[in-house]
Amino acid sequence: MVSRWLAGVALAACASFVTPSAAPAAVPAPTPSPSAARPLDLHGAVAYALTHDPTVLNKRATLAQDESIYAHDHANEFPTLAGTLQNQIAKTNGNTAGSFSEFGLSQAQVFSQNLAQIGSTWNLYTGSSTQIQAQQAKRQVEGARSDLKRAEQQLASDVAAAWYNVVQQRESIRLSQGDLSYQQQLLDAARAQERVGRAAGVDVLRAQVNQLRSQATLTTADANEANAREALAERIGAPLDTPFAFPPSLPEPPLPQAPLDAMIAAAIGARADVASARAQVQVAQLADAAIETDRRPQIQLNAAFGNAEIPTTLTSPAEVIPGFGVIPATTVNRQGFWQIGATTTFTVPFIEYGARRAAHRAAHAQIDAAQATLASTEGQVRVDVRQALRAVETAHANLETQREADRLGAESTRIAQLQYANGLISLTDATQAEQSALSSANDLVVAQVTYLNALVHLRTAIGVADPVTVVEPGVP
Repeated sequence: MVSRWLAGVALAACASFVTPSAAPAAVPAPTPSPSAARPLDLHGAVAYALTHDPTVLNKRATLAQDESIYAHDHANEFPTLAGTLQNQIAKTNGNTAGSFSEFGLSQAQVFSQNLAQIGSTWNLYTGSSTQIQAQQAKRQVEGARSDLKRAEQQLASDVAAAWYNVVQQRESIRLSQGDLSYQQQLLDAARAQERVGRAAGVDVLRAQVNQLRSQATLTTADANEANAREALAERIGAPLDTPFAFPPSLPEPPLPQAPLDAMIAAAIGARADVASARAQVQVAQLADAAIETDRRPQIQLNAAFGNAEIPTTLTSPAEVIPGFGVIPATTVNRQGFWQIGATTTFTVPFIEYGARRAAHRAAHAQIDAAQATLASTEGQVRVDVRQALRAVETAHANLETQREADRLGAESTRIAQLQYANGLISLTDATQAEQSALSSANDLVVAQVTYLNALVHLRTAIGVADPVTVVEPGVP
């Protein structure tokens, strides 16, 4: 870090690069271009990305499709209820048929029926085949939900990494500005000492070289910050000129205080991949039971009630129409009805030639494989949480070490600047002290970013569902 007497200069120079903080912007879906809205903070950037990332949107579409299939298959387990409106009309006309054929007349025969009914059918028990199909669809839903959650968590992690990379580049600009100011002070001191004969003219040339090198480093830092900002905007699917509200400094949340066993238990209960593995075990067990469905009764219930309207021909009285003959009279017969029924089928196979035994062996193998997958998934969760927590603790320890190194570097830089100004050390020694301090300051920023990213990974390993909470800096 630059010396303390340059801190005010560095912060003042950095002020033009720091976007003023703003309240988190709620990002609806779809949302207009954020370039015309308030600057996005980290929460707003994650929320915006969740509504624009193509991978997440495709996962949501897959989940919606699987949920639709599950809803259809699950509905087959329950009785149906449907209304029916039916109209039936039949008309026949025979050239020789009928009682008036001897007079050369053909009698039109008309039949009409109107039916209105409400009926229900319930496959009360189909030997578990319907249940197995519904459970399979449910497993697909859980798998799709797991994929969506992982995609959202990965997206939040990527956005957080891109966000902190921009902040890191902004810190590099601040440090480069401080180094440029420091090198300018050394150049001024070298010129002053040359005038009084305390230093050779070559020191002025070397100080000018160092000052120009610092200027080039600052230019590169400006370009890196612009590239990182555009990469962040591209990652969330926003225009490249999107404004962001970056914090003036990186946050340093405390270490997690929850015990390791509690974290592992929470992860096993919250991780979607564990839930999906458990569902696979349940489906495998149900598939084994379904082998015996042909030995179980198939029960179907049905019921209906309604009203039928049927015009009926009467033998008398009849209407005589001159030239057309006798037209039988008709009346309308309206009758209500109801019916209930139950069908039970019970089949007992006598000879199977070992097919059932082989099917059970295959089903038991599937159960063993599913249980092994569940145990492996739970073991991987334990490893993930342990390693993520260890990474957080290591990053925090390195952060404390780098903070102490930064403090010592700042002090050595201050002393070296004073010593050179008084002619006690050479320009090379003063420059080396500054470069060492600048390297320590950069390492401190890297340690801060590493610690924040480790916390994000730990929350992901635990199975925090909300992507915004995953990147919350203040949540240990």
